[in-house]
Amino acid sequence: MTTINPIETFARQKVATGPFILFVASMITAVVFAAIIHHSLPHEVLLPATVTFVFVLAAAVALFAWRSPVPSRQFTYWDAAGLLTLFGVMATTMVEPADLVRLVVDTDPHN
Repeated sequence: MTTINPIETFARQKVATGPFILFVASMITAVVFAAIIHHSLPHEVLLPATVTFVFVLAAAVALFAWRSPVPSRQFTYWDAAGLLTLFGVMATTMVEPADLVRLVVDTDPHN
């Protein structure tokens, strides 16, 4: 009877470092973007602006994936774009609709 250690199996697999590095760099860029614009935008706009930036990053990674070949059984650029999109969708669920309405509709009665 032989046992298979999943950690050793994972360590022996070829890891596509390019897509993984691009994904990590995109996530770090999104956090830095949020930290930079934190003081220049109102609190209500910070999360929607960051989520929009994550979607732009996901689109850029998807364009890069479209131009590169897809290796079999590895973490690809398509996977990185999909994860960025998933994180953007999950962060979008935390946006309050009332904050977005205040951004779009002028609620000041004096105008």
